[in-house]
Amino acid sequence: MKENELRNKIFNATKWSSLAEVAAKIVSPLTNMVLARIIAPEAFGVVATVTMITSFADMFTDAGFQKYLVQHEFKNEEEKFKNANVAFITNFVISIFLWGIITLFSEQIAVLVGNPGLGSVVAIACIQLPLTAFSSIQMALYRRDFDFKTLFWIRMISIFIPVVVTIPLALLGLSYWSLIIGTLFMQFSNAILLTMKSKWKPKLFFSIATLKEMLSFSLWSLIEAVSIWLTTWVDAFIIGSILSEYF
Repeated sequence: MKENELRNKIFNATKWSSLAEVAAKIVSPLTNMVLARIIAPEAFGVVATVTMITSFADMFTDAGFQKYLVQHEFKNEEEKFKNANVAFITNFVISIFLWGIITLFSEQIAVLVGNPGLGSVVAIACIQLPLTAFSSIQMALYRRDFDFKTLFWIRMISIFIPVVVTIPLALLGLSYWSLIIGTLFMQFSNAILLTMKSKWKPKLFFSIATLKEMLSFSLWSLIEAVSIWLTTWVDAFIIGSILSEYF
């Protein structure tokens, strides 16, 4: 019975996950094609370098806790939720700290990545860091429970946000701001919807012992994430620091 139940969970998880990926591969290129006709190449260059910064900071806010929550064997639901609280509070504190550092040195960071004079853009775009602290833990718990159907519908909303938010703002002439606002709106909706539908809600619980145990597992995941980030973004960093936003 348990074997059949597990097989059904895996089948449903694969089905909903595949549908989400197929929809993303169809809708995202179409919206990008429309945006490319409206927005200048320089705007995409600005957003690319901003994304490079936020993705780097996101690695440290998550600190590999997602994999820990998905893979670790918990004694019961209560222990799982306590670990989720520790991960969430740690993520949130780190994200606020990193956002503060990025805001403080936003102009220097903007120059470093090839966007001089756009420090305010970098600081505002990084508002998404605290928002992802909400959604990343929730997504890990959904994946652990094989609840990919909920993640599918959340993904669908995210996919269509550019259609209802980014494209209209681009038509109004907001350039790279339309892309940044669209991303922030997507992260905000993810955080709200995932939390509303989740059995786990953030609470004021923290344990140093639990954090140490989680970090002993997550450290290697963090190192892996940094290496993946380097291979993904090192070319954008070189181009951004040497050439203009257009390139």
